[in-house]
Amino acid sequence: MIVTVKFYGVHRALTNTPEIRIPLPKDSRVSDAISHVKGRFPALKLSQKDVLVSVNDEVTHKDHVLMADDRISCLPHIGGG
Repeated sequence: MIVTVKFYGVHRALTNTPEIRIPLPKDSRVSDAISHVKGRFPALKLSQKDVLVSVNDEVTHKDHVLMADDRISCLPHIGGG
């Protein structure tokens, strides 16, 4: 199956793309997609403390089972002051 991973903010700048499509085996989880992205872009900080992950615009957890054509968004935390 194919899923789309979308990048925002600093992640978009580091990857130089707004999204990638990745092939995953059936019954893959969000954690599998994140592992794939980390392998492709090792400079990205994608730990739970660094990003909020959503699937199809709903906040989810790393054990969420993915379906074909799901959209995963890695939303970096916003800081400022």
